[in-house]
Amino acid sequence: MRNNGIISTGSGNRIDLSGGVAMGENTSVTGSPATGPESARTPPGPEPETWDLGVVTVLSVETRALIDALSLRGTQRKTVTARRERFREFRWADAGRPVRVAVTQSLHPGQLSAGSAVAALRAAYAPRFLALVGIAGAVHPDLVLGDVVVAQEVVHYEPRKVTPEGIRRRGRSHPIAAEVQHAVNDFFTEHGEPWRLPWSGEHRALRGLIGSGEAVLADTDAAERAYLRQYNEKVLAVETEGAGLAEAVYAGPAHDRSPEPWLTVRGMSDAAGPDKDDRHHAVAARNAAEVFCTLLPHLL
Repeated sequence: MRNNGIISTGSGNRIDLSGGVAMGENTSVTGSPATGPESARTPPGPEPETWDLGVVTVLSVETRALIDALSLRGTQRKTVTARRERFREFRWADAGRPVRVAVTQSLHPGQLSAGSAVAALRAAYAPRFLALVGIAGAVHPDLVLGDVVVAQEVVHYEPRKVTPEGIRRRGRSHPIAAEVQHAVNDFFTEHGEPWRLPWSGEHRALRGLIGSGEAVLADTDAAERAYLRQYNEKVLAVETEGAGLAEAVYAGPAHDRSPEPWLTVRGMSDAAGPDKDDRHHAVAARNAAEVFCTLLPHLL
């Protein structure tokens, strides 16, 4: 044992040793631990998996369509947390690099539940990118049912002030990040804009603005639709979760890192009017899921 010195500290001694043992009343040891082959070492654990994307769906038809589309690209595993949250994990390789995608379905439709789903994905996977994939109502005359909108901006139309003179709306805009816009630009440069979907020639993918609020719109004369037309005549669709996703990302994760980029992809299932029904849900959900999967390589 090598003795590096003894320091008197009154009634006790502080002994500075290298790999030694303190003996005597009120003594302590400082110094480097033993490093010989006889020392017990804890082997390093495996590196944690890096998850590229966390995807939120809302309706079961949307979840099923996305599972089907992702299953064609990689292996799937279903996981259940202690809180009984369900996730679908997908893994594959793209140009030699591993790709990891986690999917969860929100507990309910609506903005708050979408935000909770984002929190669950963050806690379980800390994905680099977040997305919302599903269906929406078309409010622009250029769209047909089955078309897909890649949202470059989400307009939250719910904020408002109620006065004796009427309602004063205070819409809030959530544009996608520049890096996502670059990826979307690249996607449409490669496929054409609008992109005629090869598996469904009558339908297209295009980009634009969508409106988002809590109300499910089934009235062509709804005040919300009039407001969105006034806000920007190019608003293409309406849905009920995009603003919740955007706000959850904007608020930022609890840990020390920048907010994730995000994207919303929506298939048109109805015209947000009185004839709104479920007949086109499956086609709209499938088209949205396939467009999202085709867009994936540009986002990674």
